[in-house]
Order: sequence, then C-alpha cells, then structure tokens
Amino acid sequence: MTVASPITVRAVLLGALVGALLALANPYTHYVAGAWSIGWGSLPMGVVFALFVLVAANGLLVRLSPGKALTRSDLLSAYGTAIISYPIIRMYLPYLMGMLSHAFYRASPENDWENLIWPHVPPWSRPASADAINWFWQGLPKGQALPWGDWLAPMLAWGLFTAAAMAAMYCLAALMSRDWIDRQRLTFPLVDVPLALVGDQPAPTLSRSILGNRVFWIGFALPAIISFLHWLSRIFPAVPDPSLEYFVGRNLAGMGLPWNVLGAMRIRLYFAVIGIACLIPGEVSLSIWLFYVLYCAQLVVLASFGITESASSVAGFNPRSFIGLAEAGGFVALSAAALWRSRGALKNAVRGVFCGSSTDADSSAPLSGRAALLGFLAANAFMLWWALRAGMSWWSFIMWAGLFYVVLIVCSRLVAAAGVMRVDAAAAVYPFPRAVILSTLGAFPVGAPSLTVMTYLSFVYTGDVENSAMPQMMNSFKLLRSERLRGTGFTWAAAVAVVVVLVIGSIGLLEVAYRYGASSLQCWPLTGAAICTFRQLDASLHSPEMPSNWLRSALAGGAGFTLLLVWLSSRFVWWPVSPVGFVIASSFFTNYGLWFNTFIGWSLVTVIRRYGGLRLYRALRPAFLGLVLGEFLPRSALAVFSLLVGLKVPDPFALA
Repeated sequence: MTVASPITVRAVLLGALVGALLALANPYTHYVAGAWSIGWGSLPMGVVFALFVLVAANGLLVRLSPGKALTRSDLLSAYGTAIISYPIIRMYLPYLMGMLSHAFYRASPENDWENLIWPHVPPWSRPASADAINWFWQGLPKGQALPWGDWLAPMLAWGLFTAAAMAAMYCLAALMSRDWIDRQRLTFPLVDVPLALVGDQPAPTLSRSILGNRVFWIGFALPAIISFLHWLSRIFPAVPDPSLEYFVGRNLAGMGLPWNVLGAMRIRLYFAVIGIACLIPGEVSLSIWLFYVLYCAQLVVLASFGITESASSVAGFNPRSFIGLAEAGGFVALSAAALWRSRGALKNAVRGVFCGSSTDADSSAPLSGRAALLGFLAANAFMLWWALRAGMSWWSFIMWAGLFYVVLIVCSRLVAAAGVMRVDAAAAVYPFPRAVILSTLGAFPVGAPSLTVMTYLSFVYTGDVENSAMPQMMNSFKLLRSERLRGTGFTWAAAVAVVVVLVIGSIGLLEVAYRYGASSLQCWPLTGAAICTFRQLDASLHSPEMPSNWLRSALAGGAGFTLLLVWLSSRFVWWPVSPVGFVIASSFFTNYGLWFNTFIGWSLVTVIRRYGGLRLYRALRPAFLGLVLGEFLPRSALAVFSLLVGLKVPDPFALA
C-alpha cells in the first residue's frame, strides 16, 4: 500500500482561490472585453496561466521567506482542484444562465412558447419575475438593484443538480482511475504540462521548472512571437498581423458537386495542439487526421452520386447525419469497451459494497471502490428524484443518464489515453444524449414534458462535451498518483472548490449580465447556446422528430466498426490505427483545429524518430511542451496587461 502525503489547508484554500478568481474574471474578460478566455477543452489556458503565476510568485517566497514557500504538492493540488471546477465556469453556468430566462424573454405569439414550453418549466427552476428576466437581457435600469431574490430558487435548484452531477462524475472517475493509471498504464499526456511547469524540486520556481531548459525555448519562441504580433497589430494597424487560418472551403464552394460539399473545410494553426500531438502515440495521431480525411472522402464520393445534405437521391438519407450517428455508435461502443477493460475494478467495488471488504486499499486513491460506488448510486438517485420533480419520466431520464455517462467515459478515455485536448462530437448529434434518443426513438414516445427537461439537461451538461468535468478529474487523479498525495484530502479540497466556484461564478456572471445586458455580450456560450437550445426544442415541439431506420443502422454500424477497431488495436501489435479518430472525425473542432495540427505533429515526430531515434525525440520533448506554453502564456500575459492598463485589445482567438 502506498503511503501518501497529506494535502495541506493552504493547498485547499489556494485551489478554491484560483477557481474563485477565474470565476470572477472570466465573465468580464470573455463576454465584455473579448480580450481573453479561460480556455476550452481539457487543458484550460486560464488554469495553466494561474499555475505559472503561482510558480513565479513562489520564486520570490523561496528567496525572501523560504519557510513560507509553497511546496510542489501544494501547487499540484491547487491546479488539480482548479481544473475540476473549471467546467462550471466555462460551460455549466453560462449555458444554464442563458437558458433559464430565454424561453420567457423570447416568447411571442408567432412561436407560441407560452403554450408550448412554459407549462413544462417548473416555477422553481426559473427566475420568478418578468422584470428579472427582461433586465437580464437588457441590463438593469438606472437606480435598480439586481433582483437576487428572483434567482435564489433556480440557482439553488440547478446548483444542487450540478453538484450531484459533479459528484457522480467524481465517483465514476474514482472507480476507474486506478485501473487506468496502474494496470492499463494510460499515458495522460496533458498532465505533462503542469508537471513541467512545477518541475521536480520540493519548492518550485521558474528557474527550476522546464523554463530553465534551453531546448524548451526553441518551441516557445514561434507561438510567443506570433501572439505578440497579433497583440501589437491591434494597437498599431501598420504592424502586419500574421494569419494562422486558411479557409480551404472557399476554393471549393464554387466548384459544384462533388467538391462543394467540403465548403466548411478550413485550417487553423494551434501550436498547443501540435505540441500535444508530438507527445501522444503515433497510432493515435495518425488515426485523428486519417479518419478526418476518410470522412471528407465519404462526403465527396456520396456527392458524386448526387447524395448530399440538401438533395439526396436516397429517401431519408442525409450523409452528415448518417456519419454523425455512426460516430455516436462509436462513442457507445468505446465506452462499453472501457468499462469491460476496467471490469476488475468494478467487480472489486461491488464486492466491497456487499461483502464489506475489497483489495483496493490505497491512501492516494480519491475514494475507495466501495465509497465510490455508493456515492455514484446516491448521486444518481438524487438526480433521478430531481428530474421526476421537474416533470421528466423515469425511463427517459435513465436513457439520458446512460448516454451522459457514455460521453463522459469516452471523453475521459480520449484525454487520458490519446491526449486529445478538445474532444468534440459530431454536429449531427449535438447535443449528444438528446440527438441520439430522438434519432432512434423519435419525439412522440418521449413526450413534451420530458423532452423539455431533457433538452435543458443535454445542452447544459453535454452542450460542449470538450469541457466535461470527468476528464479533468482523471487528470487530477493522475497528479495524485504522481505526487503520492492523500486522496481523501483531495476529495474534500475538490468539493470546496466546486462549491466556491458555483457560488462565486453565479454571482459574477449575474453581475456582468445585469450590468451590461446579456444581449450585448459576446454570443457564445451565454446567449448563443440558449438560442440554439430553444431553436431545437421549438422544432421538436412544432414538428416532432420521427425515428429513422437509416440512423438506427448508422448507430449500430458505427458501434460494430468501433469494436472491430478496438479488437484490432488490442490484438495485433502491427495494427497502426487507433479507434480514437473515428469517433470524432466529423466534429467541429476536428475540422477547425485538430486534424491539420495533429498531422503536423505526427509528421514531425515520424521524421524525428525515423532519422534521430528515441534519443533525439526525448531530447526535443521540452520543445514540444514549449509549443504549448508558448501559445498559452504570452496570450494570457498580454491580455492581463491590456486589461490592467485599460487597452481595448480584443483577442481574435479568445473564443477559440
């Protein structure tokens, strides 16, 4: 049994403080100024920058008061709790705040939402008064106080559901994490970034971190210079602004069939993605760009026969929807394969519940198997009770919850094993649980009350699957194992951070929305997500979806194909392609920023290993991390500097 070090009180407070500061800053820097975003995906730029600032400040403490300096464990614990609470800031609260009042603010005689939607939204789940709703979107009238009382009930109700969902994710991650880390030995590439920033000394400083490595600066230099030129060109227009984006589709859109089906294709350089792609296994990086190319090839081949999204020669067949549901089937199969591989850990947890004994005793584990399983069941029981109170049927909630965990397990697997920074699902299955259920069952069996609640839950908790909390929890547990920290202490630290960020984040976002008016703020996700949510709900209520045999067959076929890829990857050492790329091939971010950057990383590493061997690859590893930090740190530092001195310098990639 591993002897673990305790997590200090100051580490708990530091993690909560970092989360609270980011929760207060992000609504203004992102939605009002547009100068900086906390980040997207499973390596949030804002938390990485906060860790950098803490390490820099710790360098001063080491010199001035060594006895008060933060330890390596303190910094990693704070980072771990901050990334767990980060999805609340980035996804859960912005999605939720916009949705709670949108249906009541945008209702009109034309859309008839007063009769279609309002009856299915419980009074305790939305703001109480019309003024509170209107002022949220239009801004507070002069002299009016913010109507906190109208938001108390809905924020408490949704806050409890969010806390239960976070607890369920935490318990599920705790059930599987030890098996993933110790037995399956997944690589967790994204964890290398905070470990490199902190370094291996007991009292970290920047000079003792990866910043003291000369090779690191080779990778850091290019993205840092480009970030500075972007910033400078917005102050002095005469300074050239280097373009990192190329719309391939513009050259194809006017060509007619079949090439115009690729009109959305574009290339955007993300140095952080290139850096991470250099750290992951070659079969993973190969599969990401290869399956995207195959996806595009499918569209071109089908379009050459006249089968397109707008005009299909086959009744009821939509190529993008078919491929999207096939990828959704891949999600289901990949989650089933992950559970099967961890069946030993799950059996041990069940044995602990019924027999009172288990073999998973480990002080660095966040929870014992028994506690994790009981906690998971209790959290889901509360979520079911909540959904029933909201008007959802028990069976529709169970279907939603099952697909919810499918998304979480696959996202966590792709982050832990493949280092995919932004796991995205196909647009055809957006948001995932709702789209899959309606495509295979149709809207009529679900019914309007359940459909309304399901739409809320699907968008809030899986609207941006890349920002799910469970992958962050898995990365945190890897940090626990690496540093041999006491897991029970970390569990309490994470709980404190989540509660603090829920409260502070709600207050901060409401303050900004009421002060400026949500309608005038940056669109996504605060207002854009609400518009998308109720556009889909309105369409389902006016013209309910019918089940499609095409989409059912796509779901089954995608699941079968993914299981074949899993079998080939695990059975044959020579098989060169991972199933990772298939399940995300048609997603927005794969097209926008993943496939091409991964291709660059794969090509670079292939050449390095082919002609320089593992020795050269290991020597250049700090440069790959330099690409990541060279994109994150300068952008964040320049944005903070601009805000402090009062410069209006919008970041062109703050929303990316």
